[in-house]
Amino acid sequence: MLKNLIIILSLVILIAIGLNLDMFSSNVIKTIKNKPIENIETMKNPIKVTEHHQKILERKIPLVVSNKEKENNLSIEIQVLIKEANLLFQKSKDDEAMALYYQIVKKTKDSQDPNILKKFVQAYLQIAFLYQIYPNSDKDAAIDAYDMIINKFKDNNNTELLGSYINAKIQQAYLLSNDERLETYDELIKEFEHHENRELQKKVEELLISKSFDLMGKNDEEAMQILDTLIDKYKNKKDAPLPEEIELAILNNLELAIITNNDDDKYRDLANEYLSESPDTKPLLDMLNIIKNAQDLNQDEALEEWKKRHKEYRFRDWSFQELRRWINKVEDKETKERVIKYINAFENHKYNINPETKLPYPQSVDKKDIIILPQKYIMTEEEKEQYVEETEGLY
Repeated sequence: MLKNLIIILSLVILIAIGLNLDMFSSNVIKTIKNKPIENIETMKNPIKVTEHHQKILERKIPLVVSNKEKENNLSIEIQVLIKEANLLFQKSKDDEAMALYYQIVKKTKDSQDPNILKKFVQAYLQIAFLYQIYPNSDKDAAIDAYDMIINKFKDNNNTELLGSYINAKIQQAYLLSNDERLETYDELIKEFEHHENRELQKKVEELLISKSFDLMGKNDEEAMQILDTLIDKYKNKKDAPLPEEIELAILNNLELAIITNNDDDKYRDLANEYLSESPDTKPLLDMLNIIKNAQDLNQDEALEEWKKRHKEYRFRDWSFQELRRWINKVEDKETKERVIKYINAFENHKYNINPETKLPYPQSVDKKDIIILPQKYIMTEEEKEQYVEETEGLY
C-alpha cells in the first residue's frame, strides 16, 4: 500500500510540476508578446531565453500584419518621402529629388490601393516636370514619364485614376506638335464625352475649351463653334450658376466675334445676363468695346473714362495675345496703329506700367502679375515653394 501511495504521490507531484511549467511558459509568451524579444534583458526580472526557446517562441507567435496595415504603413512612408523630395526640389537639389520620386514610384507601382496609386501618379508628374525645366531639360524623358501614367491607368475603373490618365495625356500633349495636341483632345473627348461621371464630363468640357483656344488664330470660326456648343448647354439652366469655364467661353467668344468681324450682340447679352455679378465683366466688356470701335474711330476719351472707372482692375485672367495676333494681320496701316495703341494702353494697365518710363509704378506692383522667364528657365525658390504647395495632394 505504501508503495502504491508513493507512486500516486509521485504522479500528483509530476502533474503539479507540469501545470506550473505550462503556466510559466504561458506567462513567458504573454510577456514576450507585449515586449520585443531584444528588450527582454531590460525587464526587472530578466528571463534567459535560449536559442532553441527563441525559435519556438517565434514559431508560436508569428508577427501577422494585415494588407490594410501594410498599405497604411506604406502610405505614411510615401508621404514622408514626398515631403522630403519636395523639400529637395525647393532647395534646387533636383537630381536628389528625382531619385526620391523614382523611389516612390518603385514602392507604389504594385499597390492596389487607389490612394497609394495617386502617389505613384504624383511622383511621375513631378518627374515629368523636372525633365521639362533646366538643367534636366529632356523632352523625350518627360514624354516617357507621362506615358507611365497613361499606360497604367488608361483601362482603370477608378474615376480618380481615370482623371489622372486624362491629366497626363493633356500635359503630355503640350510637349507635342499642335496637330498632335488637337488629335489628343479629340481622342479624349470621344472617349469620355458620354461618361456617366460628372467630374469626367467636366474634364471633357475643359478639353473642348482648350481645343477652342488652340484653334484661335488658325480657325477662329471653329473655335467659336466649340464654345457656342458649351454655352448653349448651360445658358438655359437658371437653377444653377454657370461653371467658370462657360463664363470664360462667353467672354472669349465675345473677343472672337470682334476678331472674326461677327456680330457680338449675342455674347454681350449673355455676359450681361449671366455674368453681371462678376467683377471682371464690366471692365472687360468696356475694354472690348473700345478695341472694337478703335477700328474706325479715336477712343481716347473712352479710354480715359475707362481708366477712371476701373483704376484698380488688372486683367488678372486675361491675355492680349489673340488681339495682337489679329491686329498684326490687318492690312490697313491707320487701323492697325490705332488699335495697337489701345491694346498697349490696356496691357500697360494690366501690369501697372508707366507708359512714359516703361517701368512699373512702384506703389502697387504685384510681383505675381509679372513673370519674366529667362531663356533657360530656372525657377526661383519662391516659385518652387508655390509650385509644391499647389500640386501637393492634387493628384
